Amino acid sequence: MSLINFSDLDVQTQQELAHLFQISWIVLIPVGVLLSLVLYQLFLLLYGLVEFLTVSRYELTPILKDVRRTAEHVEILTNKAVSGVRGAQDGFAATGLAVTAVKYRIEALFRGLRNSFSRTSFSRK
Repeated sequence: MSLINFSDLDVQTQQELAHLFQISWIVLIPVGVLLSLVLYQLFLLLYGLVEFLTVSRYELTPILKDVRRTAEHVEILTNKAVSGVRGAQDGFAATGLAVTAVKYRIEALFRGLRNSFSRTSFSRK
């Protein structure tokens, strides 16, 4: 494979090739500059992203620990509240049985008193 020898070409072709090289340099220089600007902006964006992630990690870690502790405390309080409600339900159930028993005893007492007063006649003489 050999390179093209420009001296073998005619003058018009040499001028056209020279003109093509000049135009391509005129186009390549701004494209290269713009490409380097885009790469620089991409670098700044990635650097900002890395810095944001670093700050987020150091700032969010204590917050997440606090949220985790809060969730644990809420779970403990919830368990205590559930056990308290169950205890209250058991207490109400036991109280309901006791109230029912007292109610029957009071009714029996009043029935007995009523029956005893109805048997005794107070007569006037």
